[in-house]
Amino acid sequence: MNVTAAMTLGFAAIVSRWYLMLIAGKAWGGITRAHPEYAKALYASGLDMAFYGIGPLNWTPLFRQPVPADIRVTIRRLRRVVVISGLLGVAALAYVPATFLYAGRGG
Repeated sequence: MNVTAAMTLGFAAIVSRWYLMLIAGKAWGGITRAHPEYAKALYASGLDMAFYGIGPLNWTPLFRQPVPADIRVTIRRLRRVVVISGLLGVAALAYVPATFLYAGRGG
């Protein structure tokens, strides 16, 4: 197992989370103006993000509720960013600790 690859993957996961927050914040104004009720369901509150560690978007309205036609492109972009960020995060959670445990055991 490669420590450099583990550090790179961890860094990529952190950057993808930051990018998710940036893209979600950028899309917030347009979604709120076009469909305030959908935006209220889509975006998590600041308290939820701070205390529960969840991301800026709620999964149910993002992936399971019907999307209004005029914001469909924005929601597709948000879905892609959420999926990629989630996959990088899961990969980092699996690979980084395994690498350091392997290196710590003398491997």
